Amino acid sequence: MTPTRVFVVAPTPTLRAGLRSMLEAVDVLVVGEASVSGEPVPEPQLSGADVLLVAEEGLLEETALSASEDGTQSLLLLSDDEDVTSRLRTMSLRGWGVVSPDAPSEELGAAVAAVAQGLTVLAKTLAERLLDEPTAAVEELSEPLTAREGEVLGLLAGGLSNKMIARELHISEHTVKFHISSLYSKLGVSNRAEAVSQGARHGLISL
Repeated sequence: MTPTRVFVVAPTPTLRAGLRSMLEAVDVLVVGEASVSGEPVPEPQLSGADVLLVAEEGLLEETALSASEDGTQSLLLLSDDEDVTSRLRTMSLRGWGVVSPDAPSEELGAAVAAVAQGLTVLAKTLAERLLDEPTAAVEELSEPLTAREGEVLGLLAGGLSNKMIARELHISEHTVKFHISSLYSKLGVSNRAEAVSQGARHGLISL
């Protein structure tokens, strides 16, 4: 089996050497390394890597600029900050992940292999914090959805038009529009896509 090829980006030589040692211990091939800050990432080594391993959140943006723009590479970030997930989701990457800077070799190697296959990886503690968000978010709604608004939201998520929703619930299109306007206001959104997204985030619907 061909080993996964990794390019390590870390601010200090000591940290880069430590990561190289951990990766090589689990049969991951390190094809290059850089600190990024002020120095160009070696393009030949970078283009030959399956995964970019970034050891510090501050190096993320600069590293992403050096990554291929066609989405053929994956990126694994060492961080305990759940906010970085939203930034990673906007980048053109084949796969991405966030694991703790204290992750052992086995966990690091497994995460590298997974993101190289185009998967998304989150450390257990980070995933638990993110999965706890819907419960907290439901409590933050200024006013809960009515049962009928919940039904309308569920049908919106199913891609039904106003006319189809009216037919399904045996109500008029005017009433459907009223319910949609009300749930938009409660969710703080202005269109269907945002309503479905927020509804899922608040745990009101399942996608």
